[in-house]
Amino acid sequence: MKRIVLLVAFITATLIQAQNTTPTTTIKSTIPFQHTDETSWILRYQNDINKYQKENKRLSNRSCDVLFLGSSSINLWDTIYEDFAPLKLIRRSYGGATLRDMIYNYATIAKGYKPKAIVLYVENDLGSHKEGVNAVKCFDLFRIFIAKLKKEYPNTPLFVVSLKPSQHKADQLKDQLIVNTLLQQNATQQQYTYIDITKVMYDEEGNLRTDIFKEDNLHMNAEGYKLWTAIIKPLLTQSVQN
Repeated sequence: MKRIVLLVAFITATLIQAQNTTPTTTIKSTIPFQHTDETSWILRYQNDINKYQKENKRLSNRSCDVLFLGSSSINLWDTIYEDFAPLKLIRRSYGGATLRDMIYNYATIAKGYKPKAIVLYVENDLGSHKEGVNAVKCFDLFRIFIAKLKKEYPNTPLFVVSLKPSQHKADQLKDQLIVNTLLQQNATQQQYTYIDITKVMYDEEGNLRTDIFKEDNLHMNAEGYKLWTAIIKPLLTQSVQN
């Protein structure tokens, strides 16, 4: 099985490119491109949104220690409630989520909760698919969504998790590195904590570990989530206790 090797020269070149392509410091308020098929884009995750709308109606109190927002890496985290116990979690995630549809569905997935901390992980905006965008536009989308969260929850700690590498998305590695660098550089301006989970996903020789992924080489298995928990949980626990 082909392994991804993270070369020092490649990282250096990518970081330089990220610095040279950093967007303006003015945060956009609208999505920076046109959709090719707005109807299907809006409705493709409607079943998930309907489920969360029903759950929200049943919740007498939307208070929680941590609100987890994101795509399939959050949604398929089967042991997330056990891994972060005794923290009380609310999870609003769905497979295939992009920042674009999360912005559209913001009122359901992110508005009106009472979290002590928020975690954001989304990785699907990049790519060659019909709605895929480049690294700079992906970063713009992050900043738009983060700005909405900071306006809604100005005093709530926000944790933004780096895009993870995978063999399935090996062609996106360069853009992922650019986005991650921009997210790290932007953390102070938008007042969030950037969490880098990429380093623990490589072995000592710089090769992407294959034992932490499911057979699809995209989603993580239990071993992969153990690595994430070891990094993320102490930060959340400290934040909630403060």
